[in-house]
Amino acid sequence: MLFDQIIANNPSLQPYEYISTEIAEDGKHWFLHLKSNRGTEDVTCPFCNSSVHICGNYSMQLRDMPIYPGTKQDIEIAYHRYRCQSCARTFCEEIPFKYPETRITERAASWISAFLRFNIPISTVQKITGVHWDTIKHIHKELMDEAIASRQKALRKDGYKPKHLAVDEFAIHKGHRYATCVMDLDTGDVLWVGKGRTKADFSIFFQEIDMDYLSEVEAVAMDMNASYNALVSEHMPWTEIVYDRYHMQAQFGKDVLGVVRLEEARKHNALAKQLKEDGCPKKEIKEEKRLYSEVKRARWLLLSGQDSLSDEDASALRRILDDHADLALCHAMKEEMTRLFDLRDEDEARKGWAVWFEGAKASEIPALVRFAERKGKRLDGLIAHASHPISTGKLEGFNNRIKVAKRIAYGYRDEDYFFSLIQFISIPSVRSQSLKKT
Repeated sequence: MLFDQIIANNPSLQPYEYISTEIAEDGKHWFLHLKSNRGTEDVTCPFCNSSVHICGNYSMQLRDMPIYPGTKQDIEIAYHRYRCQSCARTFCEEIPFKYPETRITERAASWISAFLRFNIPISTVQKITGVHWDTIKHIHKELMDEAIASRQKALRKDGYKPKHLAVDEFAIHKGHRYATCVMDLDTGDVLWVGKGRTKADFSIFFQEIDMDYLSEVEAVAMDMNASYNALVSEHMPWTEIVYDRYHMQAQFGKDVLGVVRLEEARKHNALAKQLKEDGCPKKEIKEEKRLYSEVKRARWLLLSGQDSLSDEDASALRRILDDHADLALCHAMKEEMTRLFDLRDEDEARKGWAVWFEGAKASEIPALVRFAERKGKRLDGLIAHASHPISTGKLEGFNNRIKVAKRIAYGYRDEDYFFSLIQFISIPSVRSQSLKKT
């Protein structure tokens, strides 16, 4: 029979004897029965190398790659359990064609691997093979880990060492559950992903990474997270901390421009109510309500760059700034902040930032003063941007790819698998391919 020939040509199957084949009534499910013909003279105790005897007979069913398309094929193997005649320990006979940690054969695993290498989604592979999703995921993780290790080995073989890193967190589940990601900004490879965003969580990175590989890192971009800053300074004192300009500008837009804008809008609203109570002309009340609406809706006018505004929007912005001194000052500070981040001379940047923070504290605008007091403590990281104009922008963009992967899969319960997937899709040869449902 065909399977007798397969056994004869496959060394891993030769200790087994083909017994029979059962075929389901619909012809779509085949069951092949094998039994071990290995004698005790061919087996020794793996613990003490002594002789053994058979103390039990068991069977196991493995999913195999089918011989015919459109069918399923399972192999039931009868195998032995042995007891050592010397140390009395027992152990089961190994099944050499069983894929480790699964209930499928080696060739079924190779078949599944072929689908996965062509980026066929796990759910589709499950429908084709009938193999459980977790088993396919296990094989997929091994493939990804192999690709990640191969990528790292190739980089090290070429003598490559990263020069610029970025650190940032991203949400892995609802309810403020986060993970921390470290990226090589020059290649786009994710070097490490770990659960949490606390100092203790991020410290694991320095325990797991080869510090010699990071010996040439010149700068690390991050937001103003105290734990990130402290740990990088402790473990990599030769590197410069660079605070991300986009986080800084976004926080200024929210905590200063946003707060002052709403305060100015509330003043107009309160004045309109007061005029109404005082019985003032409707024209004056209507004008205050218009100003209230105009200022409240001016968020994007204030945040946008001058060059990106149309003539109409630029005119509206000038009108708002002319009538609101505090808002005008904060907007001017925002424009000056943008100019400071574009500087490439460190001495000029140091002087510019010093003047900026002095002016902010002297403004007596509460929101601006609070912002300056908080951020002024991180002056060195802002100045470092002049020498190392890097940001977490590339990592922020990659975080969007992570979000897409989560949405496609409706979330991941296995965080270890999810973190391997993140590193895998950051590999340049994989990164250019579109994500598909898994």
